[in-house]
Amino acid sequence: METYKLSTTFLVCFVFSGSLVSSYPTGAPTGACTSLNPDSHGPSTAKDPSPYKLSFSSSTYKPGDVIKVTLSGAMFKGFLIVGRKEGDVSMANVGFFQSPSSSDAQLLCTTGKDGNGMTHTNNTVKSTITLAWKAPSESMGNIEFHYTVVRGGAPSVKVDPADYFMDLKSAPLKPASDYSDQVLQFKQVGRANNN
Repeated sequence: METYKLSTTFLVCFVFSGSLVSSYPTGAPTGACTSLNPDSHGPSTAKDPSPYKLSFSSSTYKPGDVIKVTLSGAMFKGFLIVGRKEGDVSMANVGFFQSPSSSDAQLLCTTGKDGNGMTHTNNTVKSTITLAWKAPSESMGNIEFHYTVVRGGAPSVKVDPADYFMDLKSAPLKPASDYSDQVLQFKQVGRANNN
């Protein structure tokens, strides 16, 4: 009888640990839309600085602009990216990612009225992915992109679902009108000093 109990306990533990390792191979769960925490992966084991970055097709935006957002750096298997107003503690997503042209990405966090997010569709190793994001219909000030990336490939040679970087932040996208206003103010100050 003791052997049966021990075998059953071992089987339950094995099945449970297997579900932790598989995590979310087909995309982040909607529960991660606010915290960007891949909670099923366990605490992060990533110790080094993040090798990942987001770059944009433009450093400024106007309402309704479509900006290309590119995730790159080391190899990765999973990701979740959302746009947020810089300094906004409500963690509300702003701007809408467009339906992806890549089969490696899918829309997520689609219940928000002001924005959504984008996540992976599979856990194949990727080196880069470019997504289209549409700016809000009105200027919201600076917008940062928050993102979580699950590493895949070098330098990690073993499968480790806890090898991730959580809630990284991009450089802000600035509203184009603010930049134009600053240039105009600078020109006006220059003219006033010349008179």
